[in-house]
Amino acid sequence: MIEIKQLTKSFKKNRIIDQLSTTFSKTGVSVIVGTNGSGKTTLLNMMTNLLEADRGDILIDTLSPGSKAYKSKFFYLPSDFYLPGYMTGKEYVQFVLSRYETSEYEKAPILIELLDLADGQHKTIESYSFGMKKKIQIVAALAANTEYIIADEIFGGLDFDTSLLVQELFAAVGVTKKIIIVSHERNTIDRFPDDVRLMRHGSLVHFEGSPEELTQVIKQEEVLREKLAIVQKHFMSSEVLL
Repeated sequence: MIEIKQLTKSFKKNRIIDQLSTTFSKTGVSVIVGTNGSGKTTLLNMMTNLLEADRGDILIDTLSPGSKAYKSKFFYLPSDFYLPGYMTGKEYVQFVLSRYETSEYEKAPILIELLDLADGQHKTIESYSFGMKKKIQIVAALAANTEYIIADEIFGGLDFDTSLLVQELFAAVGVTKKIIIVSHERNTIDRFPDDVRLMRHGSLVHFEGSPEELTQVIKQEEVLREKLAIVQKHFMSSEVLL
């Protein structure tokens, strides 16, 4: 279980995370949504020990950030990642899996085939498209077999059918492991409606309504509301407004 207690993070005078407390169970898929700048990535970076909190605690199965045991609990799929361009896809996966004692090497070829990387695995990553880079990261994440997978906008850059396939993979893995996804994709929320969390005002709260209701709530966030007002003023015809 992941326990977050009174977590706070500020950048200069701007408080991004404000005494956030929440828990995540050991299984299932949780989806975090929120407007740009609401603190979603900041929260994930603190959970994965890439960023230090100003105050508060994060525990993964009672372990504190910084230890090897803590880091071995999760695989992080960030939205902006660096991959070694000189490695082939297969070499990269093998290298990553060598860093995790939990790795299931036999799953990698199956995932590579599923994600249409059979030919691309022998090419250097520098030749990969953005979508292929996402796919090879997903292969490594699932084959590493960690107890938790934390993913930030993982579906961006994937075509529609691949997104659906990865969702099904996450659903299958989520039966025995925990997957936390930051996503703005409507189909992701539709696929995993059981635990949707809304990031707003520095806090993370469960959202119990429908995807349509969630869309309306997000539209009322201050920054987006102001932009939508500009759209209505300058781009909507008078006939639509009537």
